[in-house]
Amino acid sequence: MITQPEILVTPDFPTIKFREPRDLVNLDIELPKILHNQGWGCGTYFHVQFMNHERNELLTSSLFVVTKETEALQTTDNPYQPMTKTIYTREVKQIGDWWVNSLPETEKKGPAQMIATRPKVTWNPGKKMHQVKLDDKVVYETPDKELAHQIADGKTPIPKAA
Repeated sequence: MITQPEILVTPDFPTIKFREPRDLVNLDIELPKILHNQGWGCGTYFHVQFMNHERNELLTSSLFVVTKETEALQTTDNPYQPMTKTIYTREVKQIGDWWVNSLPETEKKGPAQMIATRPKVTWNPGKKMHQVKLDDKVVYETPDKELAHQIADGKTPIPKAA
């Protein structure tokens, strides 16, 4: 299920932010809906950005422009209930390359990256403990938050179990 995108209108370019990776969103379906709801006309530049689910890291971004806007009247032939409505269609073109905020897979697995891996401290509400994790493996648990951060930073060695 796609989370509704955030639409931010700024003085330079409007921005559409999705909270999924780019391969999970079909822009051919989503962009016409957004353009129709926003009413952006021909010549409107806008950014499309893909964020992680927590919205704290930009995964990829690109620039788009509305290239064509057409308006047509649609009428019904029903004599008992005549109806006329205006149908708008818009065409969009990507004018910027996808900018990706990640290293290639070969650089991620290098020895420099392995050394730079740091433990993380997370709160486990079920156990009511602060856990020091290294690559999704729990290294140490403690109810003391300060001690957990000192162990993660390497300032304090991991205490031996009694």
